[in-house]
Amino acid sequence: MDTTGFPAQQLGAGITSQIELNRSKPRVLRNSRTLWWMTMSGSFLGAFLAVCSVPMVLSTVFPLSDLTADRGRGILTWIACASLMSSLCIHLWSVVKPMAGYKVYLDGRGVTFSLGTKTKPAELFMAWDQISAVKSKRAGMVQLYWVEDKDGSEVRFSSYIFFRPKKVARMIAKRAGMVIQKV
Repeated sequence: MDTTGFPAQQLGAGITSQIELNRSKPRVLRNSRTLWWMTMSGSFLGAFLAVCSVPMVLSTVFPLSDLTADRGRGILTWIACASLMSSLCIHLWSVVKPMAGYKVYLDGRGVTFSLGTKTKPAELFMAWDQISAVKSKRAGMVQLYWVEDKDGSEVRFSSYIFFRPKKVARMIAKRAGMVIQKV
């Protein structure tokens, strides 16, 4: 059996290599809405537990005539719980709220990073042939990645910006025809 009856695999009009074919397909990378809502729910849960801890403090304090050392430790425990849950709520909210708008747009021309908020938009475009390096570094429990341009500009992102920063860096490196350099 020969393959003359089958059409030759065409890359497309004006596309001469597999990497150009990969670059020609536009792709938008965003944070997972499911993970975003799960993390935001953690913030709401922290607020709920902080509010629920206040009646526990009051029920342990009153009546004042029954105040003992054990009840004093209980009061301090519930106060600590309320303050820790409220700080959890504030921290998760401040980290997760901006994550909803972060995105990376990959197309045939290059990559556009949109890492700002509605009130403070921050966008940067890098053409594929101008990307000089894609680098990574692990700092504790955080994965840090950055994309450097030949003119000296760079974009840094981590797991505090994207839930899966390695996936974003891999796609950029693949389309730029590079490997991720470990620093």
